[in-house]
Amino acid sequence: MFSWSKPASVPPSAASSAAGQRRSSSGIGRDVHLSSYLNHPVLKPSTRKVSVDDTIYDTVFQTTSGFALIIRVYLPVHTTAPSFTLHGVRATHDWLDIRMKVIGYSPILSDASWKTSNLRLGDAVYAVIHHFQLNPPTVMEITDVNLKRLQESLNGDAARRIENQSAPPAYQRPNEPMHVSNGRENHRLVQSMGNVSMQQQSPDEVTDEEVHTLIPAIPSSFPQLESMTMSQVKDLLDNESSFEDFIQQTSEVATLNELKQSIMSANVDAAEANLLHREKVERQTAELDSLGDDLQMKLEQFNKLDQERVALTSPPDLNATIKDLNHVKKEAYRQSEAIADDWVESGGDVGDFVKKFMEKRALYHTRAAKAERLSMSM
Repeated sequence: MFSWSKPASVPPSAASSAAGQRRSSSGIGRDVHLSSYLNHPVLKPSTRKVSVDDTIYDTVFQTTSGFALIIRVYLPVHTTAPSFTLHGVRATHDWLDIRMKVIGYSPILSDASWKTSNLRLGDAVYAVIHHFQLNPPTVMEITDVNLKRLQESLNGDAARRIENQSAPPAYQRPNEPMHVSNGRENHRLVQSMGNVSMQQQSPDEVTDEEVHTLIPAIPSSFPQLESMTMSQVKDLLDNESSFEDFIQQTSEVATLNELKQSIMSANVDAAEANLLHREKVERQTAELDSLGDDLQMKLEQFNKLDQERVALTSPPDLNATIKDLNHVKKEAYRQSEAIADDWVESGGDVGDFVKKFMEKRALYHTRAAKAERLSMSM
């Protein structure tokens, strides 16, 4: 885990990337992006893989207030732009939506902006983390047990006091000195995280329970009313506009409005992301329909050939076979009689006549015997 430090201690390559410098190269490969992230001079000691494949990684870092956070990096295999989420906490920040997804860093908002930025993944992750270090989010709850344990090890009983509502809700300790950890301590702190949410969950996924935890509780009292006189309270109740303004100014309603706006923005972002893939989906749907038609045609051809195969390989019907044998038997008898009549009328060599006549009569008797034998076997 690395901490915020003076600008002079930041490596030149990281500082230049944080300043927004762009490389002239385009079409950076996925392997190059991963290498720039996993071998980044600042991020490497605090980064580890949390998915079975090479798509999801976590990087632990520390803000100027001394609070430990985790940035989860998701680099899809088949798409271009990565996505970042703040993992293990519920927080509010201009760069975060309700799902804790980073939406304030323009280079990763779409595939097109990611390609044109010419940034490498390591530089983009560093830029986002550097922003969160200097502008810490307001953490409302730590949802990951291991992250909570790590925070307790860094700040003593700060997390326990927050749970007991004896510490500021922002989880910030402004008077605590900034700490810069070395490489060995980085490794120890990352190892202390244990199995930090190794589940294969989409970085953009959010459950109803997670949304419900952000909805403020119904207030049991209104301190603003206690300082009002009876006439002021009566005027407030009688004036619908003033009453509405009073309700809108309460922190609970303001939080609900912020939550509503965040959900609406997240829905718009999700819809726009889906629309970016519309042409691809329509093209693949057309290809799928074409393949389906081709498959149907081939199935019909197969069924026709299969019927022919069955007709050729299946045992013949006995009645049909006997009928065919009787037919060809009569044909052989007719041919033998025709040979005899022709010899009687025209004459000729006796030996040649006997040979031809006996061949046809032998064929006649063979077919007759086969037909009789099949009839007896039925």
